[in-house]
Formats: sequence, structure tokens, C-alpha cells
Amino acid sequence: MNIILLSRNGARRHNLNCCRWYHWLVAGAGVAFLLGALVVAGFAAGVRHGDAAFVSSWEDQLQAQREGLQSARDNAQANIDALTIRLAELQVRATRLDALGERLVRLAGLDDGEFDFAAMPGIGGPEAEIGIGHAPDLMAQLDALDGIMAEQESQLRLLDRLMISRQLQEEVTPEGRPITQGWISSSYGMRNDPFTGRRVYHRGIDFAGRPGSDVVAVGGGIVTWAADRNAYGKLVEIDHGNGFVTRYAHNKALKVQEGDTVRKGQVIALLGQTGRATGPHVHFEVLENGRHINPSRFIKASR
Repeated sequence: MNIILLSRNGARRHNLNCCRWYHWLVAGAGVAFLLGALVVAGFAAGVRHGDAAFVSSWEDQLQAQREGLQSARDNAQANIDALTIRLAELQVRATRLDALGERLVRLAGLDDGEFDFAAMPGIGGPEAEIGIGHAPDLMAQLDALDGIMAEQESQLRLLDRLMISRQLQEEVTPEGRPITQGWISSSYGMRNDPFTGRRVYHRGIDFAGRPGSDVVAVGGGIVTWAADRNAYGKLVEIDHGNGFVTRYAHNKALKVQEGDTVRKGQVIALLGQTGRATGPHVHFEVLENGRHINPSRFIKASR
């Protein structure tokens, strides 16, 4: 087998006899080179494809990590927001407790220096540090503090109601004198009637004083009478509840009207001489469940 090789211009030619062994060697080398080039090109294409897949996988993992980090940030922010709200609620409750405590101090007449709710109470002492692994859960501590404050608030409110009830009881219980200046001119019990001279039962205590001076309520209550009433003259009657009623008679002028709410010590009339009276004074009566009783015990209780 002969292979003829021509030059570009076709002037020269070479004959190759493929029957010789080195001719086959050259042809085999050419084929091998061609196959090697194809393998290298395929390997390069595969490498490029593998790199692209690796980069894509890495980008997916990076995106997943970014999303996980953002989720963690969102959860942390939500926890911070919840903690902030919880702390604000506890602060409001603590403020209410301080206000209630200060009110109880005033109601009970306690020493402000001893019970100062605006200052930190005295606490202290040596403490042992704990490791990070034993750090207490903050939310659990807040829950425990919330429970303690709720219990204290309930107890303080109960104490507040009891003290208000006691204060109200003291306010409405008749106690003291119906005048600010003057003296007792006639006691409770048997006496000679100043008009007839006969022995009669005097159902009140008379307090003489300067005409026009103040007549005050000996307890808080509701005015059930404020007008003229026969021998009483200008009369004020006050219902204090719990069955107690007080009367203030012979007044010159009245400072309250029927249905008014009055407090202990409030001026309700001006001392006078109206009705059946020999001179300016206030006739003071106390009734318990509709029956007259001696007002002396209420007058003495105020001393």
C-alpha cells in the first residue's frame, strides 16, 4: 500500500509505503495522539462541570446558613422583645405595690423612715459564684418573681381593705365633743326641769358655749334631719350606720341639708338657743338601735 503526499503547489510528491513497519508506527502514534486529545478535552469538560456543581452546592449551603442565622436573630429579637414586655409589666406592678405600701404606711401611721418603699431594702451577705453551666434560667426567675409579687399584692390589698374598713369604722363611730369650745352645762340622766322644776329624765348632754360658735359632727354619716323639730328647735340628726344616730339641737343656724354626707369633725351648725332652751347651748343625744344611751362614753373615748 502506497500513500502519495503532494506539496501545496502539487509540484513535489512523496511516496509512502505503508507496508514498512515504521509506517504503521507513525500511523498508530497519530491515532493515539488523537484519542489522547479527545480524553483530555473530555476530562477538562468534566472538571469544569464538577467545579460548577461544587460551587452551586457551596452557595446553597451558604444560603441555608444565612437563613438559619437570620432565623436565630429573629428568635433572639423576639425573646428580647418578650423579655422587655415582661420586665415592663413587672415594673408597673412594682410601682403599684410601692404606691399601695406608701398608702398603708400613711393609714397605719407608721414611721416613714422605717418603711420607705421608694428605697432599696437592706440586703447583702457573701455569695458563691456558680458556673456558666449552672446559670439560672432568666425567664424562670421572672416567673417566680411574678408569682411572689402577685401574692404580695394580694396580701397588701387585703390589708388595705382591712385598714380602710377600720378607718371607716373609726370615722363613723360617734366619738368626741360636738363643740370645739364650751363646757358641759347639764349631764345625762335625772335632773330638775329648768322650766317646771320637776324631776325628769334628761336624754342627752348639754354643752354651753358662745352663740354662733361651731357645732361639729362627732362621726361621719348621712344627715337624716336638718330643720326645726318642736322642742329641739333647729335640729341636725346624723345616721352613722351600725345602728348609731346622733342629734344636735337648739342650733342658731344649720350648715347641712338632709341627705348630705358629713365627716367627723365637720361643722354642721352654729350654736344657738332655738326651741325649748334657757340659753345658748347644744343638746347632744346618741341613739343605738333606736334607744337613747349615755353619750359620756363617746366623749371620754376621745380623750
